[in-house]
Amino acid sequence: MKRIAIGQLQQETNTFNPRPTPRRDFEDYGWAEGDEVVTRYGDTDELAGFTSLPELFGESIEWVGLTRVKELAGGPIADAVVDEVVAGLRATLQSQAVDGVLYSLHGALASPTRPDVDGYLLSVLREIVGPAVPIIATLDLHANITRAMLAAADLLVGYHTFPHVDHESCGRRAAKAMAGFLRHGKGHRVSAVKLPMVVNAKGFATNGPLMAGIYQQLAAAEANGALATGVFMAQPWLDVPELGWTLYQAWCGDQPPLDFTALSEQCWEARLHNARSLPGPDEIADEALRLPGHPVVVSEGHDATNSGAPGDSTRLIAALLRRDWPEAGALSYCIDPAAVKRCHETGAGAEIKLRFGGEADPFSEPLECVVKVESVGEIVFVHNGHAGHNLRVNMGRSAVVRCGSVTILLAERKGLGSTPRLYETAGLDPRCYKFVSAKSPEGFRHDYAAIGAHFLYCGAPGCAWEQIGQLPFEHANRPLFPLDDPASTLAASWAWQQNLTK
Repeated sequence: MKRIAIGQLQQETNTFNPRPTPRRDFEDYGWAEGDEVVTRYGDTDELAGFTSLPELFGESIEWVGLTRVKELAGGPIADAVVDEVVAGLRATLQSQAVDGVLYSLHGALASPTRPDVDGYLLSVLREIVGPAVPIIATLDLHANITRAMLAAADLLVGYHTFPHVDHESCGRRAAKAMAGFLRHGKGHRVSAVKLPMVVNAKGFATNGPLMAGIYQQLAAAEANGALATGVFMAQPWLDVPELGWTLYQAWCGDQPPLDFTALSEQCWEARLHNARSLPGPDEIADEALRLPGHPVVVSEGHDATNSGAPGDSTRLIAALLRRDWPEAGALSYCIDPAAVKRCHETGAGAEIKLRFGGEADPFSEPLECVVKVESVGEIVFVHNGHAGHNLRVNMGRSAVVRCGSVTILLAERKGLGSTPRLYETAGLDPRCYKFVSAKSPEGFRHDYAAIGAHFLYCGAPGCAWEQIGQLPFEHANRPLFPLDDPASTLAASWAWQQNLTK
């Protein structure tokens, strides 16, 4: 019986978020070790695809659980968390041999001392298991591929959808490749090209007119036998070396399935799609008031918790409070544990002067207003949709407060900003409001598709500001669009191409 190590370490890091991510934030999404990686979380995200390996291989598999450590997005992961995960996998893998490793990563994970945690972890895995054992890692479509990742892993298998709804099938693609390696060995080729560009997410959905053709090429290549293909758009709010889009393909034989020259040109042309500034909070609020019907669902992308922002910006909420909303009112939310604590102390029904927001976000100030505490509770739910498959979300205690015609959901801890479930779990029905805020740059359109009457995008300074070139990058290689304006993909000497035989 083959023995396969299985694990997960995931977070999309936003280095402009000044609030680091401690162990507690990962515990909120569930922390597991050993057998519990499969018994508790084998039906979640990419792990649900990994566990199809016995079916695809045609034989039973003995799973060797490493760790399952996940947090959606946030500030840099604490070094102590990385050290704990690495120590655990060393202890497990040095005590028992395995025939392969399936590991679920995001691909944009950074700590205060390690700008490429994913590459570091894969390098440690390779050091322990040796060159012959196949290592396959799954990645988010917004992974930032590095040379360390390419060198250490035999195969990188990425999402092909944004909004991200192919977690399980991505894991299954990885399991299919592992089944092939177990039967026939390795010996495949890998090619990857770094493009000196990053973009904000608006308009880059893989089923939209801009990107659909590109991702159809990837799917066709895999249908015709390629082991893995990817266009990895990179988390743009990540100030690290080697930041940029990456084209990736792995195949057996002499002829690569994709023409990277043509594909590079297509991606490069797409970079200008959303270079213009988005309307600000006041403009968006006024536009929402003019539109017929409800709800008008608005992307608060600059403070998107899905992009790693703190979730406590007050720029949009302040604009909502400056207006009289119709009977349906406006609905927004803010991450503020101190404000939640105050509301729980006073209880539902109290009218209090409340200060909230603007503490972690360096681009806004706290607000203070008289609110009525409508209810107190907690936000815990299981999410299926953009950014999660059977994903347990725990945002801690919550409070619903109302100021005039604006309802604000306060939560202790950040979580998925793209789903109406966070409001519904707090007893709020987004369908009943004129204006609904979603802390997500693009993926919210999937989760709100069934109820949204209109979809708008708000622009403002924030940790996930859509005007990426306005943020203080220090470590990314230059030139890099949109921080600079390189004439072509060839104008950046640092933008590498890798051709490897595995």
